[in-house]
Amino acid sequence: MIARLLAGLVGAGALLHAGSARAAAPCVRLTRAGTQVQGDVRVCPGRYRIADPSERGVLIAAASGTRIDLAGVTIESGDSVAERYVGIGVASRGVDGVTVLGGTVRGYRVGVRLDGGRNHRVTGIDVSGSRRQRLRSTTQRTDSLDRLDLGTLESVERYGGGVLLRGTVGASVTGVTSRSAQNGIGLIDASNSYLADNNLSDNSGWALHLYRSSHNTVVRNDGSRTRRCPSDRAGCAAAAMLLREGSDSNTVADNDLRRSSIGVLIAGPPRVGRVSVGNLIYRNDASLAGVAAFAARGTWRVTWLDNRADSAAVGFELVRVSASLVRGNTVIGARRVAIEIVHGSETGIEANVLLGAPVGVRVTAPDTGAAPSRGFRIDDNLLGNLEQGIALSGVGGSRLRGNVFDGVGVGLVVDGAGHGTEVTGNVFLRARRWFIDAPDLAAGGNYWATGDAARAAARVRGRVSVLPWKPASAAGY
Repeated sequence: MIARLLAGLVGAGALLHAGSARAAAPCVRLTRAGTQVQGDVRVCPGRYRIADPSERGVLIAAASGTRIDLAGVTIESGDSVAERYVGIGVASRGVDGVTVLGGTVRGYRVGVRLDGGRNHRVTGIDVSGSRRQRLRSTTQRTDSLDRLDLGTLESVERYGGGVLLRGTVGASVTGVTSRSAQNGIGLIDASNSYLADNNLSDNSGWALHLYRSSHNTVVRNDGSRTRRCPSDRAGCAAAAMLLREGSDSNTVADNDLRRSSIGVLIAGPPRVGRVSVGNLIYRNDASLAGVAAFAARGTWRVTWLDNRADSAAVGFELVRVSASLVRGNTVIGARRVAIEIVHGSETGIEANVLLGAPVGVRVTAPDTGAAPSRGFRIDDNLLGNLEQGIALSGVGGSRLRGNVFDGVGVGLVVDGAGHGTEVTGNVFLRARRWFIDAPDLAAGGNYWATGDAARAAARVRGRVSVLPWKPASAAGY
């Protein structure tokens, strides 16, 4: 009995000793760029100043399954001029399952760059202070050299960023900090990535950008205050979230994009070659945008759902967008227009709350050489405290149903191209000038805050029929 007890105690001591040995496993001390590691690697805590002019990487994961622990570690290039930063802090090429944990990497063109491979994991690392162009623009003057290049892949490589994934599948990037530089996290030809809970604020280019990257999930990231060229109405192409060149079927949800030049930009032709389609932009906050909270160029099948865009210059700015849906969004206090669409078609604008702006919804077709704007479904929106509620110019084959106009200068403005617009089931409450201003329009079957049809007819301008007339009380007002 005693012998067995002693043997157990000896065995327990052996286990404790083994555990201590594992805890005290030797760490790796970095001395030069190009250090290759594999397996379970812990870098010795401390500060390492190592340049990487050849851009191979200071620390290279050389085999699949490599796990790099950078807790308590700072790796820096030693350069102090942000626009001249070169090199890569941590790199991998063509291997799977690389994990990078903790630590700080700064002063390189790219903090962490993973090329190819599947199921990588990057978490808890601070890669703030990567390469950043010097900005020349002021509030009085925009310098054209500050405008970002949306059209080429080379621009991504040249600009750099905190984390860059290229050709990866199933990567996870969480809890990363990448601030106060030009770009935060970039994806090139990457798919099925999970990018969540990262702090990418206060950058001057793109907090997060996708190039030919599809089926990715981008949630709960902070990309706020991504700003550039304060005097330029286009914001020099800066955006908290940028999708371009065939970046399809991505989910962008619950991100903080406030106070940026543009919150989400889906860039399409003519400035880029391939259309990005089928993206879901859900429950993001891009309020206080300097240019537009949400913008898209030359795309289709995009869903903007339950987003917030308060106090932005423009809430939604959609150009040549078709077969899409803008639903359940809130835009309060837009400085120019809440939702603006130029040369689009077959798009729903539904159940949005649009308050306190010069214009609630404006759809136009100014270019006579472009495809006509038609097939809009503008339904169930709340439009209040606006100079113009809905304005359609050069738009045909559309309908307006169930919208509520209250406290507007003019509720609905339609030009001659929209004489066949279906206008029914809408509620016209208070208008300072006209409920409807149109040269020729049938507007029967709507609800009016007037005592009778004659009084409603007196509050419209043009050949507008209000019959059959219904009182607003019949709609519950």
